[in-house]
Amino acid sequence: MFTVVLMRSVFFFLPRNAHAYLDPGSGSYVFQIVLAFVLGGLYSLKIYWAKIKVFLKHAFSKKRD
Repeated sequence: MFTVVLMRSVFFFLPRNAHAYLDPGSGSYVFQIVLAFVLGGLYSLKIYWAKIKVFLKHAFSKKRD
């Protein structure tokens, strides 16, 4: 059983000829998606920064009696 699973795994990950066309604009599209994800995350951080700061201040401050 292990041999069968191993053989199928090996054949699954071996490269094959795709005979496909990759549009030059595809790289640009992927770059735009990554850039939008990063900028969206930074904007979200900007919006919630005050709440994050208060939470961290309460989490790491020493309690006084």
